[in-house]
Amino acid sequence: MKDYSSKYNSVILIAGILFIIWGVLGLMDAKNYTYSGYNTDDNWKVIKIEEGSPAEISGLQLGDVIKSTGGISVSDTKALNKRQRAEIGETREIVVDRNGEEVSLQLTYTKMIDKDRTNNIIGFVLGLLFILLGIYANNKHKTSLSSAFAVFAVCFGLLFMNGPYITSITLSTFVAVISSAVFLFAFTALAIYMLRYSPESSFLSSKNSKLIYVPMLVLLLVIVVLEIVQPDRSGTLNMITRLMFGIFIIGYFLIALITLIKKYSKASSEDKTNNGLNLMLLGVIIGIVPILIEFTIRTISPETEVPGSDYLWYTFAAMPICFTLALNKLYQNKKEA
Repeated sequence: MKDYSSKYNSVILIAGILFIIWGVLGLMDAKNYTYSGYNTDDNWKVIKIEEGSPAEISGLQLGDVIKSTGGISVSDTKALNKRQRAEIGETREIVVDRNGEEVSLQLTYTKMIDKDRTNNIIGFVLGLLFILLGIYANNKHKTSLSSAFAVFAVCFGLLFMNGPYITSITLSTFVAVISSAVFLFAFTALAIYMLRYSPESSFLSSKNSKLIYVPMLVLLLVIVVLEIVQPDRSGTLNMITRLMFGIFIIGYFLIALITLIKKYSKASSEDKTNNGLNLMLLGVIIGIVPILIEFTIRTISPETEVPGSDYLWYTFAAMPICFTLALNKLYQNKKEA
């Protein structure tokens, strides 16, 4: 058990430090973030316009289908990737299809609004919470289980952090692939941690245990191909990509949830307390269930507005806190036994 932890301790610690530095650089770059105030679906149809936003001021309307921005077609992936990000105060032409008629609009980007600025800071704090508690738990307990938790927590922490803008296309592509790999592994690691948590699932010792990595590897391969080939974007490609990621995230959330519920239902009242299963279940109910419901709705119907969706992800904070307390409870009970 300890050999496993010591083998990966340094890797986990270095990854955590690098992810935190990445988040800090992102916070420093936040002063350059721009705001447009509209959302589109897979086919670039405008489905949301925020009141008083640059999009509303420009004359953009719900139902408009965006054809190009700044003279570049929305389907031209290579040209869009080469273009530098918009600057605060910059005006770009947006051409839309409005009921069969081509309409040209001028949208002027503004600085990030207070709501987005607050969410950006909270995202960094939440990511920091995951990373620090993961490293703390692993250094405190030094077991394969605490290492599994640390891997999940450190990887998951990166998901909440926005990094700095990268001007180099090659470096930006490389970072995008690495970030995607961490993103996919974070959800896989969550499922593995739930399977490994006491009592450990027999699946992990079976010959089929490696299958849990297959969806992650398949999706990562798709991402690498898309980043290298950079095919023209289409509504169909956007939908397929969104559904693949949606099914992956929902699937691994469900694996984690169902695994824990099974362990909880089979445990005695004493084991639920002594093994930290009550705390684990609390962390999952508060931290995963609301997001799972919201994400499922948005995956099936992107146009559906879920009340409080801008702040619902705050509940994720329950996961690292409850999971860390559960680990402490589990190992405290083992020492006393």
